[in-house]
Amino acid sequence: MPPESLLYTGSEAQPTKVDAVQYDDDEFSFRPNIDPSVAYRTLKSDKVNWIAVSGFRDIENIEQLGADFGIHPLLMEDIFNVQHLPKVEDMEDYLFITLKSLIWDTQKKQIDAEQISLLLGKNFLISFSENDTPLFEPVIERLKTTKTRARSRKEDYLSYLLLDRIVDNYYVILDQLDDQTDELEDLLLNKPTDEIAQRILALKKQLVILRRTIYPLKEEIRGIVHDELPLINSFTRQYLNDIYDHLIHIIQTIDNFREMIAAMMDLLMANNANRTNSIMKTLTLISSIFIPLTFLAGVYGMNFRYMPELEWHYGYFVLIGIFMLIAGGMYYYMKKKKWF
Repeated sequence: MPPESLLYTGSEAQPTKVDAVQYDDDEFSFRPNIDPSVAYRTLKSDKVNWIAVSGFRDIENIEQLGADFGIHPLLMEDIFNVQHLPKVEDMEDYLFITLKSLIWDTQKKQIDAEQISLLLGKNFLISFSENDTPLFEPVIERLKTTKTRARSRKEDYLSYLLLDRIVDNYYVILDQLDDQTDELEDLLLNKPTDEIAQRILALKKQLVILRRTIYPLKEEIRGIVHDELPLINSFTRQYLNDIYDHLIHIIQTIDNFREMIAAMMDLLMANNANRTNSIMKTLTLISSIFIPLTFLAGVYGMNFRYMPELEWHYGYFVLIGIFMLIAGGMYYYMKKKKWF
C-alpha cells in the first residue's frame, strides 16, 4: 500500500471510543463516548485536555480527528501499525510517543502486548490504544482528587503519569516470570519431566518479547530526559528520569532471568546426559554379568558327542548352580564397588 495508508495491523479492530478529560486546580470533568468529529472543538485553553481514543475500527473518524489536530499522516500510519517498535518523535508542534502495554495472560501463561500511542501537543494530550483498557483508570481516579500534584500540572506531567502507569505494569510481568522461573527450577531439580524443555523455551520466548519491547523504550526515554524539548518542562523531566531508572532496572532483571534460563538449559542437558549415562551404565553392568554365563552356555551348547559332562546325572543342576554363583558373585562385587 502507498505511504500514509491507514491500516490496522492487529488481529481484530475493536469498536472506537473517544473520551474527553478536562481539569485544572478547581474543576474536573469526564465526558465518555464523545463524537470524534467534535473532539477538537472541546479543547479549552485554560484547562488540561486529554482525549483518550480506544479501538481502531472507525478508521475514517480517527483519521478526521488526526486531521483536526494537525497530526502528520505518517504518524497516523504508525498509530495503526501496532507492530511498530517503541519510539519517540519530536515534530516541534507536538511530541509523538509509541510504546507497548504488556498484560500477563494467566490462562495461556504468556505476555499479551497492546500498543499505546501518546501525542503531546500545546494544551492537549491524545492517547491511542487498541482496546478499551482499564490501564489508565487509576490515573483518572487520581485526577478526580482535588488535592493532588497532578491537577496543578500541565499535559506533559499527564503524559508522565500515563507512561509511569505502563512501565509500572512491567513489574507485574516480571513477578509472573519470576514465579515461572522458580516453578521450573523446582521441577528441574526434583521432578524433571519430558515437557520441561518446552516450558523453558516458552519462558525464554517471553523474555525475548519483553526485552524487545523495553530496550528501545529505554533509549527513547533517555532521549527525552537529555534533550531539552520545549513541550517537556524541567519539572516533568525529573520524573521521566525516574522512569528511565525503572527501565534500566527492568532490563537488568530481564538479563538476570536470561542467565538463569541459560543455566537451567545447561542443567537440563547435563541431567539428560547423566540419565543416559546411568542407563548405559546399568545396561553395561547387566551385560557384564551375562557375558560369562553366555560363554558357559555356549560351550555346553556345542553338539560334540564326547563331552564328559553331557552324560553326568547331575550336570544340569551343577551348571545352573555355577551360573547363579557367578552371577551372584559379580553382583556382590559390583555392589561393593558402588557401581550399582
